[in-house]
Amino acid sequence: MIHEGSEGSISFYLNGKLIQSLPSFQSNDLNSIKSSANRIIIQGLRGGCNLKFIKKKFWLALQNLKEKNLGDDDSILFAVSYFGLIKMNAIDEDADHEGILVMPRKKPCKKKHKV
Repeated sequence: MIHEGSEGSISFYLNGKLIQSLPSFQSNDLNSIKSSANRIIIQGLRGGCNLKFIKKKFWLALQNLKEKNLGDDDSILFAVSYFGLIKMNAIDEDADHEGILVMPRKKPCKKKHKV
């Protein structure tokens, strides 16, 4: 099911299936989500965790939250986990069988009346 917000929707695909659809974020929110994923990876490495452990935690969060109706906090957690896996090259952002599809809301066109 595709959830559409006032700005459109963001759909997340994995193995050729739609695993989650979220109401669209502002572009600056999307950049902050990407930077949050980067920050989590860096803090984990500084804290002594290895990349395999961090990737496993991102996959665990993704598996627990996929195909569910999510609230605002859970949807941000899902997006951060997905972008973290993209950053770690576990998911290809633009592949044909996995990735992200950003769909802006379609604006209705105005019809011109002939006089």
